[in-house]
Amino acid sequence: MSHITQTTRLERVEHILGSGTGTLDFAVEGEESYYTWEGDEDADWDVEDVESVENVDEDRFLIHPEEAYFVCEIDAERDVVRCWCAD
Repeated sequence: MSHITQTTRLERVEHILGSGTGTLDFAVEGEESYYTWEGDEDADWDVEDVESVENVDEDRFLIHPEEAYFVCEIDAERDVVRCWCAD
């Protein structure tokens, strides 16, 4: 698991595993482990182009993209995450 501590752009994100505490784990194609961003509970994150969201357990949920992948930009300094499906 790689922790995101700097501004980062992730391509080819297959799904996002989130929690109510503000943690987002990004599954990137070809990577064996997640990229983890630990934001605050009130962090500003927005995921567009979502096909479905499913509960994994009590506090975890899985976000699937409408297309094959998400592109995600994480601004670690401002606690901002934006994800969308690229064409």
